[in-house]
Amino acid sequence: MGGDRTRDRLNEFASARALTCVVIGSLAQAQLDFSPRRRRWSVGETADHLLLAEGLYRREMIELITLARAGEPTYRRHSFSEVNVAPLHLPLGVLSALEAPFGFMSRLLPDSIRSLVTEFPVIRARNPDAATPRPGRPAAELNADLAASIAETRAVIESNADLDFEKLVSEHPLTGRTNIRQILTFLAQHERRHHRQMETVRVDPRFPPGSSQAAA
Repeated sequence: MGGDRTRDRLNEFASARALTCVVIGSLAQAQLDFSPRRRRWSVGETADHLLLAEGLYRREMIELITLARAGEPTYRRHSFSEVNVAPLHLPLGVLSALEAPFGFMSRLLPDSIRSLVTEFPVIRARNPDAATPRPGRPAAELNADLAASIAETRAVIESNADLDFEKLVSEHPLTGRTNIRQILTFLAQHERRHHRQMETVRVDPRFPPGSSQAAA
């Protein structure tokens, strides 16, 4: 009941992660840690953000699967105070007041538009605190964690393939209602979005020289 579409989305995400690992593996530590300017993530920080975001969504998927196994309603709703991702860097107090309108608009947003704003930086957004990257992580450790994390996500999906993932739903005011298949789609698009961010860092004229600079 997991369905071919869910497996396809998982494979799409895994392909995006494989490219992330290739990029990280091609860079020296100085290159990974280089930031073009203050408050701009380095390539290494961007990769760590991807790792942390995947962990955040994997925990959500596990919670939904646990509810399904227990025969409970497979729906989880989150507020801005729980997951404080936000557009335009609006403060939490303002976000809380706008939670109902955001939620209403997100439910009406077509998947095509949702995909566009996820994969391309059409609207700048603040990442949730839980996905704030850790600077200066060793390259080998970061790459190993990225590979292990996607393997763990794959194991969660494949070991529960008897479930109907499209009925396991999470909701957030910004992203609307998303089932597990759609979460995997989001993760793939999110990864590709940050590939572009990594590339803008790597083409900076001050980017440290190294033995290899593979194209992202």
